[in-house]
Amino acid sequence: MPTAEWMNRYETIKDKLTCKTDLEAYFTEKAIGTMEVDVLDIGAVHFPTGTIFACDPLVELEDTLPFIQTIPAGTYPVKICVVPSKKYGDRYACAKVEVSGEKPVRYELAMTGKEDLNEELGEDDYFGFGVDAGMGCVADIQTQAAFKTYWAKRLEEDPDIDPYNDLFCDLLEENAKAHPKYQSSYGDWLNWTVPDTDCNLPIFASGWGDGYYPVYFGYDAKGEVCAVYVHFIDIESSYKEQA
Repeated sequence: MPTAEWMNRYETIKDKLTCKTDLEAYFTEKAIGTMEVDVLDIGAVHFPTGTIFACDPLVELEDTLPFIQTIPAGTYPVKICVVPSKKYGDRYACAKVEVSGEKPVRYELAMTGKEDLNEELGEDDYFGFGVDAGMGCVADIQTQAAFKTYWAKRLEEDPDIDPYNDLFCDLLEENAKAHPKYQSSYGDWLNWTVPDTDCNLPIFASGWGDGYYPVYFGYDAKGEVCAVYVHFIDIESSYKEQA
């Protein structure tokens, strides 16, 4: 839990950290700026506690801290906004946990309570999670715990294995064969259930690849969470620069 001092400081700067981009438009419009967009539905994901986290699942799945913001416990669709392009490749611009069908009126930056809030923030600055293996995920802390238990058993059987080469690599390739749309042969998304549990782990390629990415909670007019967005690409500005 964040300290009282951290929370007090956060309350003074939280408005600076709101997202200026209409992320919901990524999932409702046919084009953003000069680029056509499409939506990929990767299935339902169970969030048994509603306390969630986001990370590169191939690097920090077992250690990532959850966000101080939460969602109602439940099972929700996870969707990906794709920017199809022969020139730049099909890129995943944003992943969305659709908590309700309501429209967000504001986007609040997801925080863990451990961020350093003492540095001066610029207009477009944000806190986020690091990607070192080209993938991201958003999941429930119960899924994180279930994976730790599952992987500990695997390590007892073979201490030389790692999650990418001995688990996710093959699963991603199998999923790409089963669902080839907007995927490379190596696989760009996966909705995997930890064996012997009801805990899902949705995994997806991270926009332009390795980097640092924000997560936003969308709130509707009633002040309730209606969606969570993992934002990889600012489509309008990024593709304007690429043109």
